[in-house]
Amino acid sequence: MRNSADEIRRRYADKIAGEEQEPFKTSLYTGPSTPVQEKKKGPRFNGSFFLFQLMAGVCLFLGAGILFKNDGQQAVKGQEIVKKMYHNEFQFAAAQKWYENQFGKPLALLPDKQAAPQKELAGTEKTDNYAVPASGKVYQSFEANGKGIMVETGKSINVDTVKEGYVTFIGKKDKLGKTVIIQHSNGEESWYGHLDSIDANVKLYSYMERKKPLGKVSPSEDGKTGKFYFAIKKGNTFVDPSKVGIHFE
Repeated sequence: MRNSADEIRRRYADKIAGEEQEPFKTSLYTGPSTPVQEKKKGPRFNGSFFLFQLMAGVCLFLGAGILFKNDGQQAVKGQEIVKKMYHNEFQFAAAQKWYENQFGKPLALLPDKQAAPQKELAGTEKTDNYAVPASGKVYQSFEANGKGIMVETGKSINVDTVKEGYVTFIGKKDKLGKTVIIQHSNGEESWYGHLDSIDANVKLYSYMERKKPLGKVSPSEDGKTGKFYFAIKKGNTFVDPSKVGIHFE
């Protein structure tokens, strides 16, 4: 009998202990708890840095104005430097290539490159070599011309780009007539002169792929053949096209 009473007291004590350990429950279902995710913050606009850039631009503009109002010896040297900076063509192609190598996206401030195909055709490989602008034979050599060569071609054929790049000049040049200049990513330029016509798709600062038509050759004196001028420029110096691997008949 005593053992039975002890057993009852033990069971009652165990029951009370179990109720105390049971967590508090409510009738409202709140769902499974999830960790609170911190909202991603985008880049904040730095007003002070923008103001600094604006003020720096204004100071440079005013400084250039004061420089050109001064006739002193040092001012004249500064004027020559500024003039040289403005007269030299900006290296669009080189800047574009550097930016894409560094950041992987086209630089928005440069001319649009959307016209360039993103994928190469099957079975073709992109190359850094120069293509031949048009089939023909050289009748005025680089040594005789001093800056470029004159090429005799078939009648009314196309003159193509030798390498991809940006159009930096369209118009007429002295002794060259209608001319197109393409700037390439390696800093070189290809010149195409004595064109009879320029293709309508060729626009100033537009991006041109390799072996795309620029225009038509000019007719020769007898009208039986065509001709055009071609040159390669590295920096401020013209070089023989054969030195960069461009060979004609």
